[in-house]
Amino acid sequence: MQNENENRDNIPEYDFDIIEIVKAGWHHIEGVKGIFLASFVVYMVVVIILQIILGIFFPSPPPPAEPNLVNQQIVTILSYPVVMPIIVGIMMLAIGYSRGESIEFKSIFNYYHLMGKLALAGILIYIMTVIGFILLILPGIYLSIAYVFTMPLIADKGMDVWDAMELSRKVVTKHWFKVFGLFFLLSILMLLGVLTLGIGLIWAVPLLFFTLYGLLYPLIFDGVEV
Repeated sequence: MQNENENRDNIPEYDFDIIEIVKAGWHHIEGVKGIFLASFVVYMVVVIILQIILGIFFPSPPPPAEPNLVNQQIVTILSYPVVMPIIVGIMMLAIGYSRGESIEFKSIFNYYHLMGKLALAGILIYIMTVIGFILLILPGIYLSIAYVFTMPLIADKGMDVWDAMELSRKVVTKHWFKVFGLFFLLSILMLLGVLTLGIGLIWAVPLLFFTLYGLLYPLIFDGVEV
């Protein structure tokens, strides 16, 4: 029992340079931007369709009227069983590509057998983060970054939901400010991509997924037994 507890608490050591890992991500996405962009477009289309359909049953008035926040939260949560497996599929594209595997667009639909676990993880992360923001804002910011590897840990390592959340949180906490800095920089690049009439997203979307999940995730977790 003691050895099991030691293994459970054995958080992998890692370190990285924010600028260098972004440069590496930029170099590695050459030639595969299309598959990541197409996958993200499919994800966004599915999200929009679900928002429209669920919005019929849980309506929220358009601006400038006050939005129905409760209905918005219900729509978001009800969409998780459908959208979470797709976004995880995109994460796993990046992870697979970094490991030298052949990647295919259709593989983004390979994770619906984990629909229940991924939806539950999404709901728990959402609730924990919202509670964090309600309390003091800073806990919400901390948790929103700390849980960033939960989904691939479930899909890649077969972990249970809470164990994956906790391992992600403990690992990210080791270098939380660096992970936050990386996430912030990639988010700025995404924003710039939007501001260039979406043209910049051709580079920004693949860069975000591959840097976080194709480079940083394997750097931390490849070779780690859980």
